[in-house]
Amino acid sequence: MSYKTLEVELENGRVHPSGADALPSKAHALLTIITPLPENASVTSRTLGDALRGLGVNGRGDFTDLSTNKQHLADFGT
Repeated sequence: MSYKTLEVELENGRVHPSGADALPSKAHALLTIITPLPENASVTSRTLGDALRGLGVNGRGDFTDLSTNKQHLADFGT
C-alpha cells in the first residue's frame, strides 16, 4: 500500500486537484477538511503551564515551557 498527499479543492461536492498532480482513476482515500479561521478571529497564545493548569493537572512546582526561554535556545542548531 502506498500513500500520496494531494492538495484538492471542493466545489459543489466534487473534488478537484489544486496542483499539477492528477487524481488516480480509482482509489480509496480519507478526506480531511480544514476550515480556516475567520479573518477577524483572534488566536490567543498561551504557555504549556497555562494549558496544563486549565486541564486541572497537578504537578510539582510551576510548569515551564523551554521554548519560551531564550537561554534554552541560545545554542540550538550549532
